[in-house]
Amino acid sequence: MADRHKVTDVIVGYCRGYKRFFKRTALETSDYLKDDCLSVHCSVGVVRSHTEGPKIYSIPVPSSNIGQHFGHLLESGRGTDVNFEVDGEIFSAHKLVLAARSPVFRAQLFGPMKDRNTECIKVEDMEAPAFKVVQILVAHCLVLVIF
Repeated sequence: MADRHKVTDVIVGYCRGYKRFFKRTALETSDYLKDDCLSVHCSVGVVRSHTEGPKIYSIPVPSSNIGQHFGHLLESGRGTDVNFEVDGEIFSAHKLVLAARSPVFRAQLFGPMKDRNTECIKVEDMEAPAFKVVQILVAHCLVLVIF
């Protein structure tokens, strides 16, 4: 026969699980307690099956080449929706790419500084070759432009 412990030993001693499953006062006045002894009946079942833990999926993420894609898009001229006139030369571009990379372009194309004529925006105080370099760097996502 198993050792008998007083209720105070079980409740005061180290306890695992839900600490307030059965309050002491309720236990002492219940029918589960006889002569200061508590009998516990446990049913244990054995399941013979294989369970797997959570599966860990590994998905390789390729390095980003979005800059190359934007660069090719700029070079092809497809989908351009804004033109810049710099030093008499016309440069086509994509508003969303420029706005995403530059807060100045964002304000100029979509914000409070928005030019009324977005078909062709005249850029002064810059030479055409310098603008071309800036445009390429922005399109290739190589630089954040603030000017």
